[in-house]
Amino acid sequence: MKKSTTHPQERDSHTLNKFIWRFLALSTAKPRLITIEAETEAEARQQSPDGCVMVFSARFRAGVSHA
Repeated sequence: MKKSTTHPQERDSHTLNKFIWRFLALSTAKPRLITIEAETEAEARQQSPDGCVMVFSARFRAGVSHA
């Protein structure tokens, strides 16, 4: 079991450095919006589907609610 601490801004320490990355995935089929959770853009691109050109669209901090 991993130890988890709560950040002063009420964010879990496991998601503090994680981001939600969004890419437009272009392939021979129709374009798709891909969402990946990772610490860096390079890590997110490594998790992307093979054979797609990934166009960066957005980055959001994981575990943050703006309600």
